[in-house]
Amino acid sequence: MDISGLKTRFGFLQSGTCPQCGAPLYHPKSCPHVHGCFECGYTSIATKSQEERLREIQLQNRKDEALNYLRNTSCFGSPKVFNYNFGNYSPIDEKEAQVRNKALNMADKLAKGIKNDPMHIFLQGGTGRGKTHIAMAMMYEVLHESDYSKAVKKRVGDKYEYKQTPLAVTFVNWSRFMTLKQESIRDDDKASQFTLINTSLQTADIAIIDDLGKEGNSDWYFQTFDELMEIREDQHIIITTNLEGEDLIKRYGDRSMSRLRKHARGNFISFAGIKDHRMLKEGGPR
Repeated sequence: MDISGLKTRFGFLQSGTCPQCGAPLYHPKSCPHVHGCFECGYTSIATKSQEERLREIQLQNRKDEALNYLRNTSCFGSPKVFNYNFGNYSPIDEKEAQVRNKALNMADKLAKGIKNDPMHIFLQGGTGRGKTHIAMAMMYEVLHESDYSKAVKKRVGDKYEYKQTPLAVTFVNWSRFMTLKQESIRDDDKASQFTLINTSLQTADIAIIDDLGKEGNSDWYFQTFDELMEIREDQHIIITTNLEGEDLIKRYGDRSMSRLRKHARGNFISFAGIKDHRMLKEGGPR
C-alpha cells in the first residue's frame, strides 16, 4: 500500500495541493473543512504554533546567512577563533569577570544602536589576555540580540517599507590581511580573496580588526589603515591591539586616531592585570 493509501486507511482523504510546498493536501474524514500537508506542516487553520514555526524558520535562515557571510569574508589568524563566544569564555578571577561584564554591556548597547549609533570599541592589553576571544564573543552577542538582522527601508510599489535583512559582520586579523594584500599582487586567487575580504571590511555592518599593530613598519601599511578608517569613520568597528593610546597615535598618525576616537568615548576595555593565558597553559609563571 502506498503512502496515500495508508493515510486514507487511517482517516484522511486527499484534497488538492499544498500552497506552500506543492505536496498533496489531506483532510480528516470527520472534518472536511480542515486541510493539512504532511510534508511541510501547513494547515488551513493559522494556528499560533504554525506562525511560531514560520518565525523560527525565518530566524534560522537569517542566522545561516549571517554566519556564512562571516565565515566567507573573514581573515582569521586561527580557525578556532570562529568558535569563540561568551559561553566558552570562563573568567579565572574577578578582573576577567569585570572584562566579561563590560563587554556584554557594550555588545548590548551596540545591538540596540545597530542602525544609527556607531560605536568604535577598543580592546587593549598584552598578548594572550583573551582580547580576540572577547571581540568575537561580542560579535556573536550582537548577532543573537538583533535576531541576526537589521531593518532596512526598501521601496515596495509606490511606498517604502522596512524589511529585515541579515546582519553583515566580518573579522580581519590585520597582520594576515596585510600579508594577503602583498600576496595578491602576484597571485590571481589571492587577489580574488583579498578583494572579497577588503570589500566586506569596508561595507560590513560590524568589522573586527584583530591584533592591530603586529604588522610590519611601513608607510604602505599605515596608509592602508588610514584609508580604511576614512571609509569606516561612521560605522561600527571593534579593534583589538597590544598598543596603548600614545603608541597608536605615533604609529598610525593623529588623523586615523581622530576618526577612531569620534565614536569611542567610554568604549575602551583594558586587559591590564589579566594573566597571559598562553603562559598559564604552557605551565609558565602564574
